[in-house]
Amino acid sequence: MIDVASQLFIKKGVKQVTVDEIAKELSISKKTIYHFFETKSVLIDACVSATLAKMQKDMEGVKGNHYPPVQEMLELGRLNKNTIKFFSKNTLSELKKYYPQAWEIYEKFKSDFIFKQLFLNLEKGIQSEDYRSNLQVGIVTHIYMSLLESAMMQHSYLNTDVSLDEVYREHLLMHIYSICSDTGRVKLEQLLKNKDYF
Repeated sequence: MIDVASQLFIKKGVKQVTVDEIAKELSISKKTIYHFFETKSVLIDACVSATLAKMQKDMEGVKGNHYPPVQEMLELGRLNKNTIKFFSKNTLSELKKYYPQAWEIYEKFKSDFIFKQLFLNLEKGIQSEDYRSNLQVGIVTHIYMSLLESAMMQHSYLNTDVSLDEVYREHLLMHIYSICSDTGRVKLEQLLKNKDYF
């Protein structure tokens, strides 16, 4: 039930999808859904939690390969881009506007997990001399996350055919290029040349 509902919310937006539509997709009654989830908001909370748990597992799988820092960012970027490409341009903005509890779950995931992973990647990159030695890790991590959220939120209001995953790709590449040392930039260009990350 959660998997199907999550896919609909991601594809069409959390506000657009009704419980009736989810029930129809599952070939069950709306009453059955409400037996497990008291309200649509509770269902959305469960869907957000499940989606983020899967994302965390996938990201930990990438981290477990112990890639060099520049490659790790590209591998995580490809993973995230392949997830984001299924998102409606309204999914995140609607979540923030209409479902504060679900948005809080998302915000906690960002602060407890995403921030930490970015922070560790930056530290590792400085140690390996792939990233600039003068980076202020905490500030750069906050900037990355703030700019990404801003870009994705603003995208929902733009009259454009540009997909959300393309916005993410440009943001990620801008970030990596800006933090790389000369050595790291050479490695980045080589990686992008040898493998289709995006």
